[in-house]
This record gives sequence, structure tokens and C-alpha cells, in this order.
Amino acid sequence: MSALRRVNPWQSAAPAGGSGGIFYGWWVLAATAGLGFFAFGVIIPGFLAFSVPIRTELGLTSAQAAFVVGAAWGVGDITSLAAGWLADRYGARRLILAGVLLAGAGFALMGLANSFWTILIAYSVAGAIGRGLGVFPTPMVCVNQWFERRKALAIAVLNTAVTAGAAALLPAMNLVAALAGWRYAAFGFGALMCVLTLPAVAVIRSRPEDMGLQPYGGTRAGRAQGEAGGTAAAGRDSVRDHTARDHTAIEAITTLSFCTLAVGAILRTVASDVLVINQIPILIWSGVEPERAAYYLSLTYIAILPFRFFMGVAATWIPPRLILTGSMLAVAGCSAATLLVSGENVAWFLIAASGIGQGVSTVAWLTVGEYFGRRSFGTLIGMMTVFYGISGLIMPALAGSIFDRTGSFIPVLAVVALLQLISAGSFTLSRRPRPLLAEAGAG
Repeated sequence: MSALRRVNPWQSAAPAGGSGGIFYGWWVLAATAGLGFFAFGVIIPGFLAFSVPIRTELGLTSAQAAFVVGAAWGVGDITSLAAGWLADRYGARRLILAGVLLAGAGFALMGLANSFWTILIAYSVAGAIGRGLGVFPTPMVCVNQWFERRKALAIAVLNTAVTAGAAALLPAMNLVAALAGWRYAAFGFGALMCVLTLPAVAVIRSRPEDMGLQPYGGTRAGRAQGEAGGTAAAGRDSVRDHTARDHTAIEAITTLSFCTLAVGAILRTVASDVLVINQIPILIWSGVEPERAAYYLSLTYIAILPFRFFMGVAATWIPPRLILTGSMLAVAGCSAATLLVSGENVAWFLIAASGIGQGVSTVAWLTVGEYFGRRSFGTLIGMMTVFYGISGLIMPALAGSIFDRTGSFIPVLAVVALLQLISAGSFTLSRRPRPLLAEAGAG
């Protein structure tokens, strides 16, 4: 009977923990989520929060403003390739420390910029490299190391926290910029990011093995808890996590599973970036007042929150590829609908498209960990992000350039909807990789 008693889900799942108290991985999750809340919430939407006064003061065109953001997101994503490889081999903690400090410094220096090129260097180079090294996705590599059972919950919490930061801090940055000026706002938020990094890194540890622990649910005791204790949902979560094989990067990228998953994730992200980066110009083009357009952008980040959390948790019960496919079909429908409406109605379809499209990213990252294990998780997501990082350098600015030349976003929205349909088809083909022949023979 004792083996069947209900287990405290927060308690250490590994006897190596020594005390049977709260498993240390939950503290790591809290620290990474808290730091991600502020750092991601500042560095990702930061330029968008100041875009109107920056464009007015520095005389930037729509294409230049979109390129600043697209380049920042692209450079950060490309940097993630090196960051993922380094995190897999040397641990995520040092990268988080160095990366967030650099991101904060770059954002603060943006307050001194006096031209398009100086904005580009501060925000799109220094700040973006720091973001790629330490703000995201390196903390997710760290969390993936700490959890096998409850992985869906842990990654959903982390991804929701970083989006919550963007939703909460975007209006705060707008307010500070309105009261004190965008330059003081940039310096203040950048400096505060650096200050908050130190206590967070004091808690974070790269791997449970660094403390003599096992990942949550990673021992025989933890496996028994998942199979015999608690709810049926916890058991399903445990079974799915423990059947994942730790692939090397070479093994993973040679599977059809990785290729289709990567193509789907790349197209999903490129389309979502184009919509978010150009959302304010699209809304103004549709007849929405600039102040209302900024308000709708804030709502977009708020809308992402429930989708990131509940889709991530839903992956405990529903096959991830079905969630990914269904979500991208819905997103493509929303993007296509923006071609048929005008005015404020466009805003609601854009919010839905961005909310679902960005929110389902939790499931995409979870699927990488579930399909290919812990060993090369950082390297694999770095390889995926570098491809849509390159696209991020080009596509949002290209969309802004098309508008500058034609005065219309119709071609952009049509292409976005097509990319989202292709993404849905690619996710449909992404299934769990089959065991290697040697493993099958051994079984």
C-alpha cells in the first residue's frame, strides 16, 4: 500500500537529494523564470516600446525600424547556436551570467544612441548577443537538465514567465518613456537588468549532477513515483519522458523527425516575427490610431501567456505534433482573415495569430526534449534557432520595405498565411524517432 500512496509533486524525486524536502530543481526553475521575466521582458519588446519616439527623433523609415528589431532577434537567435553547444558541454550558469549582463549593458547604451547605426550596435548587436547567450533559450537548456518527469510543466512555466515579462514590462516602459523620455527609460531598465542577474545566478545550477542529484524523476524511485503514485496524468508524463533516448546531435539531425520539426518551427517563428515586429505599422495601415496600435501590441503579449502555459501542460496528455499542427492551421486562418477585414477588427485577428503562434513555441521546445533527450538539447535548439535567426535578419525588414514601396501589407499577410500552412503540414509529419537498430536488437 505504501508504494501507492500519493506523492508530493514538489518533493525531491531523487534519494541523492538527501533531505526529501523541496527538490532543488524547483528553485532553479523559479530563479530562471524570475530572471527571464525581467530580462526577456525588457530586451525583446524594448525597442518596440520606444519605436515611435525613436523613429521621430532619429528619422528612421519603416524598413529601418523593422530591421533594428529583426536584426536584434536574428543575431540573438544565431548566437543561440554557440550558446546551446556551450551549455550542453560546460553548463548554462556562466552563460546566463555573462549573457544577461551584456544584454543589460547593450540596452542601457541604447539610451546614448544618436543615429540608426548606433541604435543598431547597442540594441541589435551587443544586446542581441547577450540575449542569445543568456536570456533565452539558455535558461530552457538549464531547466531541461533538471526535469524528466514534470518536464512539460517546468518548460511551460519558464516560457510563460518570459512572455509575462514582455506583457507586463511593455506598458511599464511606455509609461516611463512618456514621463522621463525614452533615453532615461532605456538606461534605467538596462541597468536594473544587470543588478537582478546576480541574485538569480547565485541560485541557478547548470545540472542536478553538480549537486549530487538526479533530474526530477530520473531515478528508479522517481520512475516508481510517476508510475504508481499521484494521478494518471503524472504517470503518463513520466512514461513519455523516460522513454526518450539521449541522442547525439548527429543522430538527431539525421532523423526525419528532427528535419520536419525544425522546418515547422522555423516557418512558425519567421511568420510570427513578421507579424509582431510589423504589428503597429499594419494596424496603422488598417486605420487604427497609433496610440491604440501600441495598446493592441500590449494585448498581444498578454494573449501569448495562456497559450504558452496551457498548450505546454496539454502536451502531457495530447501528442505534441497534434497540438502544433492544429495551432498552425488556426494561425493561418487568422492571418488570412486579416485580408478580409479592416480597422480594429484586424487587431483582434493579429492578436489571435500572434498569441497562438508564439504560444505554441512551448510545445515545439518540449518536443525536442521529449524526442531527443537531454544530451544535446541545447545544441539542437541552437541549430534550429540559427536558421530562423537568419530569416529574422531579412523577413521583417523585407516586409517593412514592401510596405514602404507599395503602401500595402496585403502581399506580406498573404505570404505569412502560406508559411503558416506549410508549417502545419511539416508538424504533421513530425513523429517520435524510431529506436536505432542496435537498441532494437538489444531489446
